[in-house]
Amino acid sequence: GGGAHLVGSLADLAYVLSDAEQDFISPENVQALIWKEVVPGLLSNSVVSRWWHVSRNELHAVALYQRAGEELVTASASNDALRSKILDIFSERMSPERASWLDHSLSSGHPDEALSAITPADTFYLTLEFRRRFPQDGNDWGASGRELDHLNSQYPSEVSWQRLSRDFGVPHRTLAQTYATELLNLKPFPAFAGYSSRLMAESWDSNNLYWARLADETGYDPALLNLMAPELTRRMVEKIFATEFEDWQALLRAMREAGDEFRQGKIGVLPTETTTARQFQTQ
Repeated sequence: GGGAHLVGSLADLAYVLSDAEQDFISPENVQALIWKEVVPGLLSNSVVSRWWHVSRNELHAVALYQRAGEELVTASASNDALRSKILDIFSERMSPERASWLDHSLSSGHPDEALSAITPADTFYLTLEFRRRFPQDGNDWGASGRELDHLNSQYPSEVSWQRLSRDFGVPHRTLAQTYATELLNLKPFPAFAGYSSRLMAESWDSNNLYWARLADETGYDPALLNLMAPELTRRMVEKIFATEFEDWQALLRAMREAGDEFRQGKIGVLPTETTTARQFQTQ
């Protein structure tokens, strides 16, 4: 008879199955440039992580980390001292060219333009590092930063870095030779064929963070991420439209477009009329 046959180790099964799945996903744009080796990494990242045990406090903390970072970036447009601290932190995640562009945008008074090119992982890491390096600078925080402080003081174990990294990170099969999930502070790897593009996918850890923020802001139970993340990631893949091989921000654009469709109700994760859906969604 016919059918597919798998031979050898099952260690990379999630990636192999995702590699086959990508052939059944049609790009939204004609002749869209999509990195073949990146897509299986994105797809498998959305299914390897499981969120049955994640608490609402943990989910909310992920959203607050991102919003607090955005508030710092916005405030830095009119605060030279704060901007210097932020750029110093971002230099660990950005190329010199990108950091210079960010500095120019902020010093020119265009924080919205700057935020459009900053990933959820960037703002997450910014908040984490700013809290660690400048614990005395409480006046720099906006509303989300202050709420995060309060949440940390009440539930330190639930919203610790170690727990958030484990629950919302991605596997690093090539970098660390493991399927254990964690968040790593890495600059995006360049996009080339084969091995290098797998590194690019492993250095892209914004998806799970962003999907978690969407779940928190729309009132869904954390466990629903088990359905949301794969569905939103597939929709994101359909929207990837890179202009060149180094246009890794195509991932950011596609992710946000998929998120916008979810907010607008264009992507259904669960039928709203079912009992299961009502159990997952906050009333």
